[in-house]
Amino acid sequence: MRESSELSEWRAGQRLSNKAEKMPKLVINTEKSLYKPIEVEIDGKVYKVRKLTRDVLQKVEGFDKDVSSGNLDAAYGRLEFLLEAKAKTFNGLIVQEVGEITEFITKAAFSPEKSEKNESRPEAESLPK
Repeated sequence: MRESSELSEWRAGQRLSNKAEKMPKLVINTEKSLYKPIEVEIDGKVYKVRKLTRDVLQKVEGFDKDVSSGNLDAAYGRLEFLLEAKAKTFNGLIVQEVGEITEFITKAAFSPEKSEKNESRPEAESLPK
């Protein structure tokens, strides 16, 4: 028995709507992040890294340009900016420590699943690999 064209069109539409319902969906709520904040502990004080939005990254890029042109003071400014600390908060750190902290923040930001996995292991205080 042959289907009417209306019935065929209806069935085709049903198949399409069923497929549409099965499509994966990603919902992001910018008010509450899925990711835990990145934290850095320096001399017993814990600092939280600010949310790394586009605007923040553009500001960090400015610090990066200054650092790459030889302005090492900009490395301290970048760290103070990222950790929302007052100016000169990290003056007691040597430049290698500033670099290590910045590297840790970068790795944790771009590999959040690795840093979260590390939290349950004893060596959680080391840099994510």
